[in-house]
Amino acid sequence: MPDAGATPLVQSPPGNPFRFRAPVAGRRFTLLEVLIAVAILGVSVALILSILAGARSRILRAERNWARQHLMAQAAEWYLLAGVTVAPPNGLMPPGFAARAELVRVTDLPVEVQDPLDGWVLGRFIIHLTGRAGESLGELPIDKLVREDAL
Repeated sequence: MPDAGATPLVQSPPGNPFRFRAPVAGRRFTLLEVLIAVAILGVSVALILSILAGARSRILRAERNWARQHLMAQAAEWYLLAGVTVAPPNGLMPPGFAARAELVRVTDLPVEVQDPLDGWVLGRFIIHLTGRAGESLGELPIDKLVREDAL
């Protein structure tokens, strides 16, 4: 009597030197199925890599924008505290970068508030930031009360 837990033996095809063979445990994949699986895997990997490359470029762009805004904030803080006539100290900007500022009187105000009040007027600091190649990285207008003689 055969053992109930044993693998059943099946008759091998005629001409086979082995009289009995064990059945295949699972179905084998055809070459077409393997090629389709590899193609799907390849497309998935390509999509993931393109998503990662896009994320990397967005991170680099955000980093450049942050660096530009940081430099602009440093220049603005310097000129608002020291005035436009004092040059920024060495080391305020990285090598190759430059900032300059101009102070003009704000003229687009209502008529009733254009006159100075105790010698104070509204001035507009226009801060310009230039990059290593001399290209303009932007300008920042900031309105501030200043002494009338500072204009």
